[in-house]
Amino acid sequence: MLAGAIFKLMNVIYFLTNLTAHFSGLFVLLLLPPIIFESGYNMNKKYFLKNAGTILMYSFLGTFIAMFSSSFMFWAAGKMQIAKPFNWQEAFAFGALISATDPVSVLACFKEMDADVDLYAVMFGESIFNDAIAIVMYNIVMTFGDGGKSVGTDISQGVCEFLLIFVGSLFIGCIFALLIAFVLKRNSSAMIDESWGHGLNYR
Repeated sequence: MLAGAIFKLMNVIYFLTNLTAHFSGLFVLLLLPPIIFESGYNMNKKYFLKNAGTILMYSFLGTFIAMFSSSFMFWAAGKMQIAKPFNWQEAFAFGALISATDPVSVLACFKEMDADVDLYAVMFGESIFNDAIAIVMYNIVMTFGDGGKSVGTDISQGVCEFLLIFVGSLFIGCIFALLIAFVLKRNSSAMIDESWGHGLNYR
């Protein structure tokens, strides 16, 4: 709040708008993928796959419930003139932004407490998926209304785009994961063979 007040007094709205536009692309393309892939690489795969259905249900259903309920509250508060009025697109965009919860402190407490591994896997997996869902939904909502299309057309195109991004990113992730696993396995095998060769030469 203090930083925002200072920037407002300095009258740097144009600079902040351009910085935000460039940072969002930088974040999505360069900063977010390593964070998500690092989390996926270090997670316990056994318990994640065991609870995959529960994780997906919480990720999709929970994120959509949070998005729609919060968006409706923003829109209704504006209509009742108890908050800044939002149109439906602005309300859904803001709802998508805040619908993805990130339970970092909860997961840290789980580690300290040696909590149940299934509970930890569900919380951790849900926190990974809902970030991606929220980002995709925000980008889809922001394109609504472009070109004078009807609401039904926008919704159908949004659903198709969401499914395309979800399936496409899953496919790309699987391809790169298999490729990296193959490279790491080849390198580890070569290192083991080399160490055995050094051991035989030493003997």
